[in-house]
Amino acid sequence: MPEAEQIGMFVHFIGLAVLAGGMGLELAMIIMMRRAKGVHELRTWAGLGQALDDYKVMPAAVLVLILSGGYLVNKAGEEWSEGWIGFSTLAVVIASAIGMLVIVPRLKSVGAAAGPAPDGPVPPAIAEKVNDPILIAAVHGNAMMAVAIIWNMATHPGSLGALLTIVLLAAIGVAFAYPAYQQQKT
Repeated sequence: MPEAEQIGMFVHFIGLAVLAGGMGLELAMIIMMRRAKGVHELRTWAGLGQALDDYKVMPAAVLVLILSGGYLVNKAGEEWSEGWIGFSTLAVVIASAIGMLVIVPRLKSVGAAAGPAPDGPVPPAIAEKVNDPILIAAVHGNAMMAVAIIWNMATHPGSLGALLTIVLLAAIGVAFAYPAYQQQKT
């Protein structure tokens, strides 16, 4: 029979897998929506984003991560003030806020515009929504912030190391979005 701490770790890994998977889907959706040759194809990818939002996949994963992480911190006798714990928790909250306040509304806007649009080439007004630089940067930045959180969980750096990892990897994600945005514009 597994011990309580092992079950807590398993639940934590499930939350992490779901969150990372959801962020990976967001990244794939943005890439595929930007490559869509027609409205029908765009609708398909936007529908996946709607399903993620309808079922509150990401907020549920964040809740599981924070609750199971809190349990593990308590069980292991760790402190929330330890750099990797505190800054990784803060990064999860920030990534969630970016998702809810930036990514989800923009993806919904794409889906709402694509829904009634006639099949055929993607109209410029919808293409503009898909190629929104804020949306592209937010999705790429969040994906790399997830990588930073996983790194911090694996290596347990101090405060400075944890903070630098999160800031640098999120910045790299945003920087990677710029050439993708420029390439699509031309």
